Amino acid sequence: MILNPINQVKPINFLNHYPAVRADLESDSCGFENPRINKKPLVERKIIAQNENINTFFDKISSQIFSNNKEKEELSNLLKKGFVTLSSSCYLDIKNPSSALGIELDPKNVDLSYFDDFIDNAKGVGINFSNFSNPIEEIIKINKYFKQKEPFAIRPPAGIALLNINHPKIEEFIQLKNNADYNDWCFDLSVVIDDEFFNNRNEKVYNCLLDSMLKKGEPGIIFSNNKNYICDCCAAAELKPNEGLTLAQINLAKFYNYKKNSVDYKYLKKTLKILKKALNNIDKNAYIGVLGYQDLLYKLNFEYGSKNALGVLDKILKVAKSLNCKMAFSPNGTTSRVLGVFPSIEPREKDIDKELLTLKTAQKYLDGQISKTIILDNNSTTKDVDRIIKTAKNYGLKGISVFKDEKKT
Repeated sequence: MILNPINQVKPINFLNHYPAVRADLESDSCGFENPRINKKPLVERKIIAQNENINTFFDKISSQIFSNNKEKEELSNLLKKGFVTLSSSCYLDIKNPSSALGIELDPKNVDLSYFDDFIDNAKGVGINFSNFSNPIEEIIKINKYFKQKEPFAIRPPAGIALLNINHPKIEEFIQLKNNADYNDWCFDLSVVIDDEFFNNRNEKVYNCLLDSMLKKGEPGIIFSNNKNYICDCCAAAELKPNEGLTLAQINLAKFYNYKKNSVDYKYLKKTLKILKKALNNIDKNAYIGVLGYQDLLYKLNFEYGSKNALGVLDKILKVAKSLNCKMAFSPNGTTSRVLGVFPSIEPREKDIDKELLTLKTAQKYLDGQISKTIILDNNSTTKDVDRIIKTAKNYGLKGISVFKDEKKT
């Protein structure tokens, strides 16, 4: 699904938060660029200490995953050189790494203390409120509890609240945050929309949805015929009730070989095999995503959304699927900062049609979804939002979210 990944903050200005991609970095003897690991985001998240050596940290993590010395060394080298990265939840606790869980609540008995474990261990939650007769009241109550716990948490608690489009309270849900301050919220909102709604949609509800998405960037949309659909807090994958997931990423920028001026698909395959084996030792419900796609395109001199760019992405994901890797794309903001590359498959410059084509190319290979927001110009209208939703649906995407950037023209 493509959902608002920013969780109550303004959308990322990628050019301000990530260094400009460069094609002139010093390369090693094999033709790969030298590593540039930035441990500051890990220190900020209290994952490692300020004086802790990053290489020693990666050695420790690898030792917790593999007992075999060769495998241990292979994974550690990949982490040190920036070819792969694990989610921050793995770095916090490799034995209990699930970064987020999909939760099924009993409408008759919601005990707020139930969430303490998730908040204390920096795990996000996804909750579908479609079985609640009073979903708005419950969402507000749970969100308030999360905010009360926030000052004492390792990192800000996060969640996603979902509601089926046919719920009697859907309009109230859609407009829940229209006049809200994002700083007061730990939860993103998303509407679950089935095929029947698109075939015979309620125009009043749909127009309400378009208006709210344009004005506030919420709710997001998930395309599913399962009214009780639940997912992780980043909406990277659909989950069973009370199921969690673990995420890892490959840094596509690292697989550009300067000597050959091409993508090293052979080494990509080797790397994916090691990462898949590591994830199997960590969590059976683990997914692999990507980051550094825009950086790779820059090095190849391919324009984002072009035939060549889409062809590279298609081939990369085809390699992953040939190895039966489970794939899902999360926002990976922290890990992108650690590696100094653009997150996920984000472009350097925004172009909605090219973004949608890129998402279409990726989605067909994914077991999960793509957590992503389409950034709109400040002169956009509900017609633009409508076009994006319909295009996403026709492209087979599992969801969509938009955010109007008041500064973007």
